[in-house]
Amino acid sequence: MEKVMEILSRVAQGLGSLQSGPHTAGVVLVIGVLNCFLGYQLMRAWISLAGFYLGVLLSYALVTLYTKDPLIQMGAVLAGGLLLGIASVQIHRLGVFLLCTDIASAAVSWILQPQDILRFMLCLGIGILVGLLGMAFIKPVVIFNTALGGGLTAASSAAVLLEKEMDVKIWIFGAVLAVAGITIQTIQAVRGQATHCKEER
Repeated sequence: MEKVMEILSRVAQGLGSLQSGPHTAGVVLVIGVLNCFLGYQLMRAWISLAGFYLGVLLSYALVTLYTKDPLIQMGAVLAGGLLLGIASVQIHRLGVFLLCTDIASAAVSWILQPQDILRFMLCLGIGILVGLLGMAFIKPVVIFNTALGGGLTAASSAAVLLEKEMDVKIWIFGAVLAVAGITIQTIQAVRGQATHCKEER
């Protein structure tokens, strides 16, 4: 049990540093905007990235408990990321679960900034709940999750880059992005469904 708690603590620290670091804010901003407006269309790409990301985090947390050799650590981390990334693409519902869990956990993490195990478990718990919903209702949950998560992370990343505090204006900006993303993705999904029906006829 102590090993499990130590692994989760390491993952929490890694997630917190990734979410709050200004050196990653620009990358997260771009990913957030793409996620917000093209989340469902890019679902397979996001699924592979989500699987890779979670595989890397878990592999790193596990391997650092047993070895300090940087070459072994790097190999294990890459192997874990690639294996979970490939498995996520091959097993569609697993991929959707990981994608929705990852995005929801990341969005909540931007709010709570988890530096301890309790906040991390809360972020993970919310993410898992959204992931389970995503497995049951793939299209609407993926659209809502990617638009909301993308909008909030884009807004908070912009605040980090501009060195501004997370005030009401930032949250309003994130909410506006999320609503616009949901609207655009829904229109795209409806048009895609209509085109598919015409082709079948």
